[in-house]
Amino acid sequence: MKITIDISDTLKKELKKTVVNEKKSMSSVVQEAIDYYIRERTKKKLAQKALALVGKTRISPDILTDLEEGRKNGDRI
Repeated sequence: MKITIDISDTLKKELKKTVVNEKKSMSSVVQEAIDYYIRERTKKKLAQKALALVGKTRISPDILTDLEEGRKNGDRI
């Protein structure tokens, strides 16, 4: 899908530097950035849900380890 966006001149310069340094297309760098942003927001929402449950339910002592493993594996719930 093709989209058009407006970005600041500063961000455009940084994007061009990144494209050159990583030898990637502008499209692939922007796509990676959007994907990263969405994954991080999802992780944050899951963490907030988990924290909201603390005190309301019994939490496994291994929860932090389990959450970190899920983050490393890119698991989404």
